[in-house]
Amino acid sequence: MNAAWIESDTMYTENDEALTPYEESIARIVLAKLTNNWERRAQVKKHELNASALFDDSKDDFLPDLLPFKDHPAFMEAPEKMKRKVLSCGWLAYNEKTIDIESKIVGPACTHVIYREVPGLQDGVSIQIASQTLVDEAYHISLVTKACQETRSRRELFSIVLPESHLITKMRECQQQCSERWQMTLVQLATAIVSEVFISDYLNLLSNEMSIQPFNRMTVDAHKRDELSHSSIFKSLTKCLYTALGMKEREFFMDVLPRPVHWFANMELEVWSAMLQQIGFPKTETVINDCRSLNEANLARIDFSGLIALATDLGILDTRRGLDSFAREGLMSR
Repeated sequence: MNAAWIESDTMYTENDEALTPYEESIARIVLAKLTNNWERRAQVKKHELNASALFDDSKDDFLPDLLPFKDHPAFMEAPEKMKRKVLSCGWLAYNEKTIDIESKIVGPACTHVIYREVPGLQDGVSIQIASQTLVDEAYHISLVTKACQETRSRRELFSIVLPESHLITKMRECQQQCSERWQMTLVQLATAIVSEVFISDYLNLLSNEMSIQPFNRMTVDAHKRDELSHSSIFKSLTKCLYTALGMKEREFFMDVLPRPVHWFANMELEVWSAMLQQIGFPKTETVINDCRSLNEANLARIDFSGLIALATDLGILDTRRGLDSFAREGLMSR
């Protein structure tokens, strides 16, 4: 795909529902400020956590409330040692999903911008902030990979192998259904946008949780500090992108933008099934099947108001197509 993927005769006119030139200019000003402040705002590379000093063997690695089967009798009745091993697996899954998001969703999205493949994001500031974000994500991957290695070593979970997260699987399935390369790119970008809008809240679940392993909590907190900026970055990039899309591309983007919400909110039962089997958890099949009877993508588990606000700013929810798209995904009523 290249810069010519949008035909000039499909571009929206100034009378269409969209961002005004003033609103787009504000988004670009935000991006410029964030770019110029990178050295001061980037947090992860400033922190080198000392696992030996922070690790507390007496504390659990993960929060029981975040387990999809936290109230299931099989888990509640399990021996304490097995429960702790399950919680350690939860911490590994939490980090592996984070690595998937950074390396397979956000990283490739930034690369599309860096190679000037995205309309509206071919200016120097957009390219620079995409490259900075790519560096941030590399540090995040290093940070959480180290955290996983510490847990695997200390909890004797060296051999645990996790499948890809549901989020990645569904994004790729959606891309495979696309007939055009530009559609695949917009699916990638939409998934990155949703992930970056949500990930701060996702990380917030553990960053302030004093009952868990201090090393784990501080790892998440260091990561969260950067992601607060990334949310603003991707919202501003989205505004610049959306303004530059043609009619056909904009309608496709409206359709696909809300879909990753369900992918992100999924309980990751395939990942849990694999982990529980590998640690010898009794009644794994029963537990997973019982969880499947629930809503695997329970939207009550996440706050998607940020995405609704972004769609409102873009003018997506001022159109029937946009309203229908968000309503289909259960994010709002028609």
